[in-house]
Amino acid sequence: MIKIKKLMIISIIIGNSWVYGQKLHSALQLRNSHLWRGQEVSSGFIYTGDVHLDGKNFYGGFWAGGNANGSYKEFDNYIGYKNKHLMVELWDIYNFSPGATYNNKEFFNYNASETGRFWDFRSYYTISEKLPLVLSWNTVVFGRDRDRDNTHNKYSSFVSTEYPFYTKENLAVRGRIGYAFALHNPKGEKGNFFAQEAGFNEISLIITKTFSIAGYQLPVGIWGMFNPVGNNAYLQFSVQAYSF
Repeated sequence: MIKIKKLMIISIIIGNSWVYGQKLHSALQLRNSHLWRGQEVSSGFIYTGDVHLDGKNFYGGFWAGGNANGSYKEFDNYIGYKNKHLMVELWDIYNFSPGATYNNKEFFNYNASETGRFWDFRSYYTISEKLPLVLSWNTVVFGRDRDRDNTHNKYSSFVSTEYPFYTKENLAVRGRIGYAFALHNPKGEKGNFFAQEAGFNEISLIITKTFSIAGYQLPVGIWGMFNPVGNNAYLQFSVQAYSF
């Protein structure tokens, strides 16, 4: 009994040391739409927020989004690892928007054939400081990325390359090209989680500029995104209300 108490005390001390050794960060962003991998997830007055603990290499936190009329609601949690060139993350994503056509009422349902959530594996590799080209591979590894018969995961994937064309002081211009496909598509099925068929589903130009107003830093963004597969184009405006 004494040994168990000692182990509990040691675990609490180690746990508290890890937590207090991290840095707490948070941000709130306001947008006119929510764009993601060639898709417009929602439009209207959008708010997105993030809070996470950031350590030397490991981090984890929560991300949430919604819109003014309540038709879009999302709550995610994630963990990640980073070093000088590599970043790897696993996101547990739950979009519980009222109009969803999937299970949006059971947050803790982790049955692969029933759940309304999905796990998104993300990886980013920056080649070097002299060549800041970012290569990314992302795959839905669990959840509502199913085939027509709801028997297997499609493992829909999105690969992209991103490059900062211009970075100076408080202005940055980036370009990104993304390709979506499914690693496992049954015979006769062409679609994946991000598009109705494999192809280049995102060509983006992203511009961000930080304005200084009375000592307050206000980052503003414009994101133009084209989806050749879906024959769509979107324009997002955003402002970061606060961050620390």
